[in-house]
Amino acid sequence: MKEGQVEVTPLTSVQLLDAAIWREIGSEEPQPADAFVDALSRLVGRWLLVRSKAPEMDAVTILCRTRGFIAHHEIPQTQGIEWESR
Repeated sequence: MKEGQVEVTPLTSVQLLDAAIWREIGSEEPQPADAFVDALSRLVGRWLLVRSKAPEMDAVTILCRTRGFIAHHEIPQTQGIEWESR
């Protein structure tokens, strides 16, 4: 590597999704958990409207597969964003 060059590593899919969610929220201020869920649902909904031939059915499929992924990997809710207690 030449002097002055910086090595750039590609972002992971989670980092890209995080960036898209924060852009959707439109603020860098701390947000309640509901804001992230709402932003993600808007992103997925718009994506399905553009990319899917059956967005309503694909939304249900995504929901079911997401639930299965979470159940299979037993990801605790405390990982990732901070959830505010109510």
